[in-house]
Amino acid sequence: MKEIQYVFMDIDGVLYRGQYPINGAKEFIDYLIQQEIKFICVTNNSAKTPADYSKRLKDLGINIGENEIINSGVATVEFLKDTYLKEKDSLSAYVVGGDGLMSLIKNSGIKIQEKNPDIVIVGWDITFTYEKMKKASLAIQNGAIYIGTNPDLTYPSHEGILPGCGAILASITAASGVEPIIIGKPKSLIMEMASKRISAKKEKSLMIGDRIDTDILAGRNFGIQTALVLSGVVDRSELSKSHIKPDYVFEDMMDLYINLKESRKV
Repeated sequence: MKEIQYVFMDIDGVLYRGQYPINGAKEFIDYLIQQEIKFICVTNNSAKTPADYSKRLKDLGINIGENEIINSGVATVEFLKDTYLKEKDSLSAYVVGGDGLMSLIKNSGIKIQEKNPDIVIVGWDITFTYEKMKKASLAIQNGAIYIGTNPDLTYPSHEGILPGCGAILASITAASGVEPIIIGKPKSLIMEMASKRISAKKEKSLMIGDRIDTDILAGRNFGIQTALVLSGVVDRSELSKSHIKPDYVFEDMMDLYINLKESRKV
């Protein structure tokens, strides 16, 4: 890892879990800043804006700025602008998601409406209800484009492993009979956006995550090295059963930090 100059990393389960920072997260970020290693957070969680994430991380003592964070909500807005807003003067969307996603959609110029929307956008929503599932399903059956911000089935928290955006998507897909267009990891769109922001060179880049099916697969799909930390949703038993293997495995960010620091001394 001594050649690494660009770091992509997930947030939930990597830098913090629920209300608590992950062991070594602060030390790792401080080391990247000290060594002038460029980094960017790439998270599938669309419930918060990058500004929200930055504030929460800084409150935990982890010095990451708003411009060093891209989430699936930001990527979704960029995708819609590039793909659909170029063809139409305006777009309307029914949105299932948190305040962060709602804010990003509103600020993009896309009109939020429940009846006859052009698009249904679904992110992680802790207030998800049958009524929301019904409205989304009916709109999709009536021809609305179905967008999923990310496919994560679960979310790591201090309470345990919670249902994620993928679980919500599964219910709407079952009800509507339509599969969503997925924007976040493991798709490469969000990785490409992140790479441009830090002008990364793939041969000197590393993707750090706690999920094999999104983080590690996203890194592999993008053609960069990958590191799995076992501080989130995946344990060694699940890793041993997976056909997707990371280049490196660490217990947590402290373990990764120590190994990266030692490798750069050689």
